[in-house]
Amino acid sequence: MRAPRGQVLSYVILYVFAVFAIYPLISTILVAFNSPNAAVSGLAWPSPWTLDSFIRAWTDTQAGIGRSMLNSLILAIAVVPISVVFSIFTGYSFGTMRFRGSGVLFALLLLGLIVPYEATIIPLYYEFRAIGLLDTYWAMILPDIGGSMAFGTLWMAAFFRAFPRELIDSAHTDGATRWQTLWKIIVPTAGSPIFALATILFIWTWNNLLLAIVMITNPQLQMAPAALNFFVGLQYGANYQVTCAAAIIVALPVMLIYYILQRRYGSDVLAGAVKG
Repeated sequence: MRAPRGQVLSYVILYVFAVFAIYPLISTILVAFNSPNAAVSGLAWPSPWTLDSFIRAWTDTQAGIGRSMLNSLILAIAVVPISVVFSIFTGYSFGTMRFRGSGVLFALLLLGLIVPYEATIIPLYYEFRAIGLLDTYWAMILPDIGGSMAFGTLWMAAFFRAFPRELIDSAHTDGATRWQTLWKIIVPTAGSPIFALATILFIWTWNNLLLAIVMITNPQLQMAPAALNFFVGLQYGANYQVTCAAAIIVALPVMLIYYILQRRYGSDVLAGAVKG
């Protein structure tokens, strides 16, 4: 049975865009596996395949990529769980409760999605300088938590509003408090949105370059995206192999976390479908 012409055209367009999306990744990987002294361009097939570029990127003491990745990991571990828990609280409040001024408060909170993030950096810099928080983990943790609340609240509120109201009313009728209803009735079924939100926030936190280069000047506290600036500078600016290797090293934790949480997200969706 032949597929309709429109369907074939759709697949062709999708494949073309997929090639354009995958080409930079494949090219980066191939270049990174070339020797640091090789002349490369485009899809540079390694001959021979070597890890020398990765070793040079990792061991460069000036770049400190290992230390910067540890700093970014500490930041993500501090930011993501707190942001997710706070988002559950605010999403539960706005998604299931009606109180005086809730609409206005929700609209004010969502201004965080409208105001450009870049517009808040300079005021934050002067505020943190005044209270002595520059060049500390707090200079990254606090803004990242605050900046994630608008999106996190909107994300979780959408889930709570779609949650069957009958189950909530039934829990209240049986004597459950709002706290018990949240943690014993709703949250156990919210694995998919929670893990999806954690994945998004981890990626945002890990890739937050602008805040890292403004708030952190101490090399011992620099974050992973800021460490990549060293590889595109004068020393490695023309050495694409080491630069690509460094980019892959920095991206590996993001890909790993995405893979782990994406699998958990998929299993939650499947479990919900089976139970339904």
